Amino acid sequence: MHLELFRKQYDFELDKHTSLTSATNIPLVAITVVASATSVILVDYRYGLDALTYTFCALAAATLGAVSFSVYSLFRSFWNYEYRKLPCSTDLLKHIGELHDWHVGNGSTPMDARILADADFGDYLLQRIADATDWNGQNNVVRGNRLHRATAAIALGVAFLLPTALMYAYNKVTADEKTHQVRIVATITTTTKEVLMSSSQNPSPRQPASAPAPPPAPVPAAKPAGPPNAAFKPNSDPSKPSAGPTPSKK
Repeated sequence: MHLELFRKQYDFELDKHTSLTSATNIPLVAITVVASATSVILVDYRYGLDALTYTFCALAAATLGAVSFSVYSLFRSFWNYEYRKLPCSTDLLKHIGELHDWHVGNGSTPMDARILADADFGDYLLQRIADATDWNGQNNVVRGNRLHRATAAIALGVAFLLPTALMYAYNKVTADEKTHQVRIVATITTTTKEVLMSSSQNPSPRQPASAPAPPPAPVPAAKPAGPPNAAFKPNSDPSKPSAGPTPSKK
């Protein structure tokens, strides 16, 4: 009964050791992401002598401090720990034989020596399990606390990184707008200068003055059409001009 209870506790502490080792992956990934993002932001930020830059630097420093403490705690959570386990089966079997021989050497019959050896081995095994369980349990408590500190520190680093990233984004957007305006002005100025220099170095040849247009040719006078026909009525005696004198009647 007691041996079964101690064995379960012993197995639990060994399993806890494995789970703590696996649990370091989450803060390790978070540390890598936060440290990389902070490095990129610090390198690419456009610094100035203003309140925004001072606040950005303070938050970035707090982020790096949290990351550094998390790295230290994570490193201490798995470095230089010694766990204990039961001896190998061969050594345990050898110890049973030694106990049996000891009891036989002290006057016990082989049957009694076997019973006594089994009882002594049970006490020995229970003591070894208890010692290993206590030792491993203490290590797990210390490791768990340090792993918790590492996780809490990197969570705090993420909290500091969020406003830092927002300030970086604002700085980047405003800086890009200013740079864009300067580039446009510079491009226009350069283009204007190039046009002026090109005009001064390569003056365009003057166009020859256009010759005066020749005077229009005189229009010839219209050909005379003659007088129109005279209108008359039949059986009338109109006065007609004669070609010669009319002879008088006698």
